[in-house]
Amino acid sequence: MIARRLPKDSQIADNFTALGKYIAAAKDKGEKLDRLWIAGCDAGEELGDLDVALAEIEAVRKQKPENKNKTYHLLVSFRPEDQEKLSSERLKDIEAEFAGALGLQDHQRVAGTHINTDNFHMHVAYNLVNPNTLKMAYPRHDFRALAKTARTLEQKYGLAIDPGMTDGKERGREGLSPQAQDYERHTWQQSFQSYMLENKPEILKGIEKAKDWQGLHEGLAHHGVAIAKRANGLVFVEAREGKQAMKASAFDRSTSKPALEKRLGPFQPMEKAREPRAAHSMPARRYKARPMLKGHPAMRPLWRRYLTTRRAVPKRPGLIGRAIGNWKQFLLAETYNDPMAIVLILAHREMLNLLLGGSPRKTADKSIPRAVSGPIERLGRMPARQELQTKEDGLASRASKEWKADLVDGKGTVIKLQRDEQNIVVGLLVKSKNGRYLAVKASSSIQRKKGYKLEP
Repeated sequence: MIARRLPKDSQIADNFTALGKYIAAAKDKGEKLDRLWIAGCDAGEELGDLDVALAEIEAVRKQKPENKNKTYHLLVSFRPEDQEKLSSERLKDIEAEFAGALGLQDHQRVAGTHINTDNFHMHVAYNLVNPNTLKMAYPRHDFRALAKTARTLEQKYGLAIDPGMTDGKERGREGLSPQAQDYERHTWQQSFQSYMLENKPEILKGIEKAKDWQGLHEGLAHHGVAIAKRANGLVFVEAREGKQAMKASAFDRSTSKPALEKRLGPFQPMEKAREPRAAHSMPARRYKARPMLKGHPAMRPLWRRYLTTRRAVPKRPGLIGRAIGNWKQFLLAETYNDPMAIVLILAHREMLNLLLGGSPRKTADKSIPRAVSGPIERLGRMPARQELQTKEDGLASRASKEWKADLVDGKGTVIKLQRDEQNIVVGLLVKSKNGRYLAVKASSSIQRKKGYKLEP
């Protein structure tokens, strides 16, 4: 499991009631909300008691008007294969263990589990005002307490182990903050922090050569990176947009603020006279939010289509904006037009599952996502065939009732995954419940033509 605090948007006022209703939201039966419970309130513990409980919590919070941020929002994500092990009693015990680790066991909270994403997860909203003493709680260094408690609970209930920031190496992702991991998990694009660690030897070499702060700025600009002060420390930021950052001390001990100032003197920003030259010089490399899954034969045509769509349609709210907001959302939307997007989705999920410590042959989800099942369902409008063959890519398979399935959805659709020599998903062999078959596979030769092979 992965447990972390969700940061509050600084532009949005603290609103416990809104968060509590978000946790309890369920538009349709079986959508989003799985279970909900309330703790620390006299109003009750069930979903039907929520409105009264929220009013009770707000009454306590009003006793501390001088404090603006009085909510702690905890998110706990579980592996899909662990969902069946988590009964209501176990979930409540897990939440109580985290509350104790944070020093919030006597505080009011609303907890609920959601099923609207790939991973089964739990939200908990804690009121930081103690209802008995009316004192504020300030959990310090909470990520260590959360990681330690998660490891204990994984062993207690036999859950899959997800190494955290305090557990050492994380399969090549050591040093990534929870924010960077979330960015990669939600977009399937490389984070700035991952780019920094990937190019760490070259970046460190340039930093070590610097004789003063201006030399350091120019050396970082060679990689499309800038350094700036933030709070009491220093951060590296992407020089182009500056939207993503990485603590200098997290990058390397030698780049912390004390270490750099001991060697170069007090921090100095880049001199104005040098900015134009540094800004207009072409960096040897610079960060771009590229797909995390590199080298897949189906990647190039779909990635070009994504970039073309981003350029053609400016950022906008609503369905279109969400569909092209990031690479993952684009792929989910594209499954309705291009079955090869399904292959990339499954390949991405397996890669992320491997990075988090799972088996490379285990997909992150044991069922076909609702957004992906659309093109599979359209098989019903295709003529039935008993044999599948593709001439160009060498995929030849006779469909039969005995074939081994890798994925099965709730509607009877069966999928056999096709893999390359590196064990990466590169194709699908699909049988629908009405006996229709579909083959989709990417190869280097097909990639140069149209990106995929489709034979109903």
